[in-house]
Amino acid sequence: MSGAFLALWNDYPSAMTEEYEAWHTFEHVPERLTAPGMLAARRYASFREPKNRYFTLYDLADLHTIDHPAYLDLVRNPTTWSTKMRRHFSNVLRIPARALAHGGRGIGRCSLVQAYSIGREGAESAGLRIADQLDAMVANGTLLGFRVGLAEPNQPYEVFVQNTRTDDDTYNVVIIVDGLCHQTLEEARPSIDDAVKDIMNPLELLRDDLFELVVVYPTRLAVADRASIAAGLKFQEKFGF
Repeated sequence: MSGAFLALWNDYPSAMTEEYEAWHTFEHVPERLTAPGMLAARRYASFREPKNRYFTLYDLADLHTIDHPAYLDLVRNPTTWSTKMRRHFSNVLRIPARALAHGGRGIGRCSLVQAYSIGREGAESAGLRIADQLDAMVANGTLLGFRVGLAEPNQPYEVFVQNTRTDDDTYNVVIIVDGLCHQTLEEARPSIDDAVKDIMNPLELLRDDLFELVVVYPTRLAVADRASIAAGLKFQEKFGF
């Protein structure tokens, strides 16, 4: 398991689902995986009207990955297609987190993804206790896997103004739980929520969504030049950018 991860939530107009899926799948994530320290990625979705909700998870070697010049070049110098797509993002939350704990036997078709703001005192201990509860649920066959991350709040992001801000004297905790399907996660959700409430005493719920897994990129791309990832003529003609 990687030493850190980057969790990203965003909404996007459902009228642009086809273009978003093409852009994110064939250009955006592959570009990110050319940056040193970007190890793997997954994209999840909750398709709804009038806006879809997405969650993207990047495995990082460590938190320094997002400060690497190659990654910052991707952020600061978007392609023509990326520039177009950025205009339609909303409800953005970006949390670079230190991996605190993980467990399980696999990646499920569905994931429950939660983010909380909690008090700084005892935060790491609380996160580890939550992990123990999730590990027990894996052991009894309720869940497939999980990971827990701890992060500084309100970390700057050059691309979007983030809609969710919390007290600087807190930590953000990200909990990602994998299950076989929506039903198993819905059944497990009350127990997870109770454990979070009892152990972490959260100050604020930042995100709480059930997502379907859409795409997995299991390993970093062995590509040195981001230009080789840029969308080809086929996409330019189809989506007009």
